[in-house]
Amino acid sequence: MSADSTATVVTEAIDQVLTHGARKCTDPSCARHAGTTDCPPISISRSPGSVLGEAVAEAWHAAGGSRLDIPAGVVAALALWPQKSPGAEAADTIAAYIAAQPSRVLVRGLADSANFYWGLRPDLWTAARPLFDWTREDLHDTHLAGVRAVARAALRHGVLQHTGDTDPAERSRTDLMSWVITSLRHHHSRRSLGEYHTPPDISDLMANVLAEGSTGKRPRQRGEWALEPTAGTGGLFRSAAQDLRRDGEDPAERGWVMLELDPLAAAGAAVNTLVWELGPRAFVGCGDVLAQPDLAEETLAQARGMARHRDDVKKLIGFAIATRTTNQLLDALTASR
Repeated sequence: MSADSTATVVTEAIDQVLTHGARKCTDPSCARHAGTTDCPPISISRSPGSVLGEAVAEAWHAAGGSRLDIPAGVVAALALWPQKSPGAEAADTIAAYIAAQPSRVLVRGLADSANFYWGLRPDLWTAARPLFDWTREDLHDTHLAGVRAVARAALRHGVLQHTGDTDPAERSRTDLMSWVITSLRHHHSRRSLGEYHTPPDISDLMANVLAEGSTGKRPRQRGEWALEPTAGTGGLFRSAAQDLRRDGEDPAERGWVMLELDPLAAAGAAVNTLVWELGPRAFVGCGDVLAQPDLAEETLAQARGMARHRDDVKKLIGFAIATRTTNQLLDALTASR
């Protein structure tokens, strides 16, 4: 991140903390002022991933949308929604709130949902950015209508029921990002990319075969690393992680490196890594492994650099907020004399 970008991040953070005036705000995307608390319940069912993906694609195309990043990003941001509850019991209430919001408030909320993870995993947040960069655009009415239609379709088909549980094993039952991206892409587009996402039952079978080996269940070693050079949205690692959980092991104790050529699929893998809680040693890199033989090592090095940069930015923000707060107090004291 450049010095200008860092300054922008710091300035925005300070403004959000200190300079938001309830009486002066005219921002049409501000939930505090432009949002609604009139949130009627909506009909929700936990649909299979294939049905949810088709519903999202139909809603987007019916609204006149043509881009892939916006509808896929809507579902990704909903999947990342930070409020989780046991058994996803709060999902219906959250869904009703989200579905009721005006379009620009909704876009801001989706952006905030994704940005929440910058402080936790800046490397995965960066890998996922192709799904969220549109939230910084001045969207026209067609795209705004499409965002709202896609959000409501995903909510009705249970995106928060799939991803709103506090138990990562429950959140890992379905690769929603794979179903959504696959449904959005025209068959010809998938073929031209050479991209065919592995069906979940095949991923489960492959994970079992890899775990069993040729001579029965092989002993697993904690701290092992796994590399997937054509990861897609991470379906094979989802199956492997679930296999570990069934055996009483924690996937976070392993290392996972996913590499993928397609930026949108790699972004989906980064989102899934967070949703599935694969742990602090799970990484996603985007590039051509044939042209970049050191891509895995480069991905790990970039992740370490981003973590250091995040720590530096947090220190800058803390110092700047403290400084501005001090200045405000001094101004108030001076004015009172």
